[in-house]
Parts: sequence; structure tokens; C-alpha cells
Amino acid sequence: MKGSLLLKMRQAGWFDLLVFFLAFSLILVALGITGYIQYNIQMNNMDEGLTKYEIKEALGFFALSRENFLTIGLIAVAVTLLGFALLAISRATERQVSQQAKENMHHMRVVLQYVVAGMITLIMLFPIYWMVISSLKTSTELLLPVPTLWPRLFQWANFPNVLKRAPFIRYLFNTLVTTFFIMVGQIIIGVLAAYGFSKGSFKGKNVLFLLVLGALMIPIQVTFVPIYVMVSRLGWVNSFPGLIVPNLVSAYFIFMLRQSFMSVDDSYLDAGRVDGLNRIGLIVHVLIPMCAPTMITISIITFITGWNSYFWPKMVATKDEFRTIAVGVTRLRQTFAGMETANYNEIMAGAVMAIIPIVILFLILQKYIMAGMSKAFMK
Repeated sequence: MKGSLLLKMRQAGWFDLLVFFLAFSLILVALGITGYIQYNIQMNNMDEGLTKYEIKEALGFFALSRENFLTIGLIAVAVTLLGFALLAISRATERQVSQQAKENMHHMRVVLQYVVAGMITLIMLFPIYWMVISSLKTSTELLLPVPTLWPRLFQWANFPNVLKRAPFIRYLFNTLVTTFFIMVGQIIIGVLAAYGFSKGSFKGKNVLFLLVLGALMIPIQVTFVPIYVMVSRLGWVNSFPGLIVPNLVSAYFIFMLRQSFMSVDDSYLDAGRVDGLNRIGLIVHVLIPMCAPTMITISIITFITGWNSYFWPKMVATKDEFRTIAVGVTRLRQTFAGMETANYNEIMAGAVMAIIPIVILFLILQKYIMAGMSKAFMK
């Protein structure tokens, strides 16, 4: 009986979430207990006559926060156990509950899910909202001690002022050029590599693919210094090749396409060979059309990544002729040198101008992104 009840509870969508909260709550309780132990040890070893400030400075973080950790942890444990109890009761009595009650409970769960999803969405979108409204405020209103959630006076002149302060059109052009060629290069190299790893047959294929996966685990910042040395020796600093060539290969692109190509049955390739297609023909006429959602998804992700790239363009492009939009936005701060305060409203306007193309692209092609991601990870 207990085993069947536990199985029913585990089948519920809330069970895993409650387990996570219980573990988190127990960690908080453990930190609180640790804080009390640390507090007692440190207080026993302290010299007499210390002021409250000196005692506070001498105590560690856990000792100072012991009450908060323990109180929050115990409350969280109680709430989690209550959740387990309610879940157990609902599962134990589900046969006795009327159909109307079941429908009401289902509607309540749906409403709760929408509420939680809405709160998470608001938290994620609020920085973008704040950036947009800040770009439409005056500098005086933006620096008020009590921030306003809506501009008192829309300052549309911030956007043309940005174009006057920095060569934003040039930054946009540079970003489009570098992003386009990076995307094309990653598509060509990624498709050929993914075909070899998914449909090819050669010695060391699995070892080479493990090396590709290993490249995903290496922070890209680690490679910047050696790549910069090579680019500098080639004379590619402050040039488009320096911005483009180091980014032409993407391990993530290869991995995603390989997973997608593996989902295509070999019988389609055999039929293509019967029709006289060579390997390039099989890729172009069979694999790419059948994996179009994944191709579109990865192309969009590559475009967005290239558009938002900041650290590498900042290293390799030190002149306005080759700076990208992400670096250009940060350069706006320097245009206010010598002024009492920077016009952060114009800086926000520049940031809004920088993200508009990406937002439009995502809104138009979001269904392809979701379809491609789900298909690639099904294999």
C-alpha cells in the first residue's frame, strides 16, 4: 500500500519539485546549525571588552546569518512537508474524488502554472523593459533617487543623438558583415563535419567526435590569448579576417547537426545514391531539406551569438572602422568624457538600437528555433 502510494506521488508533476525544495531547505537548516556552532566557538575564543562592532567584524558570515538561515530553512521544510502531505492525501483519495472536483483541481494546477510562468517571464523581461523606458527618459529623470516606471516626458531625440555621438551605422555594417560570413562559414564547415560524424565510416571517428565534444567544455575565453597571438602575427588585427576566421568553426554547430543527421534513415541516402547523387548531392538534396528546422535554428543561434559577440571584437578591433555594435555601445560611455554626468539615457538608446534586429529576427523565426531544438535532442 505504501509502495503504491509512493509510486502515485512520484508520478505527479509536483513530486520532483518538492524533493528539490526539501533538499534546498535542509541545506539552509544545515547552514543555520553550522552558523550557531561557529558562533559559539568564536564567542568562547573572543577577548572580553570588545564592542558590538568589533564582535560583528570578527564573526564569520554563517555565524552572523545563523538565525536567518535556520528560520528560513525550518519554514521551508515545514511548507515542503505540508506539500508532501497534501500530495499524498490527493493521491490516496483520488478514487473518491468526484469528476467535478478533479476538473477543478486540474484547472487550479493550470492557473498556478500560468501564474508561475508569468512571474518568471516578468522577471526575465523587466531588464529589457527598463532599458527601453530608460532610453526614452531625460537624463535628469533617469538619475532621480526614486526611479519612475514610465517616462514623464518621452525623449525621442535620444536616438538621433546616439547617431551623432558615434558612427553607429558603421558599427551596424561591421556587425552584419562579420556575422554573415561567420554564419555561412559555420554552416558549410558544420554540415560537412556533421555528415562525416553521422554517416561517414572511417577509423577514429568516435575519438574525433569526442574531441569535438571536449571543445564544448573548454571556456572560449581560455583560447583568446593564443588565438590573438596568431591573429597578430598574421597581421589581421583591425581587419575583417581577424574578426571572422577564428569563429568559422563551432563545436556546438557540429554536434547539433550530427544529432539531426543521425535521425535521417540511411534508406533515404541509398535512394539518393541510386539516383546518381554523390556525397555533396546527398547533403544538399537529402539531409539538409530533411533537417531544415535544425539548420534554421542553428543559423539563427549563430547569427545571434555573432551579433552579441563582445570580448573578441574588443580585443582584435581597436579602430572604429572595424568595431562591432556590442563594442560600439560601450564606446558611447567614453563620448561623455569631461561631462559631469554621462547621458545614460542615450547609452540605453544605443543598446535598444543594438537589440532591435535580434528581437525582430527571433519573433519571426521562433517557431523554427523550437522545432529545431526539439528535433536535434530527440536522437
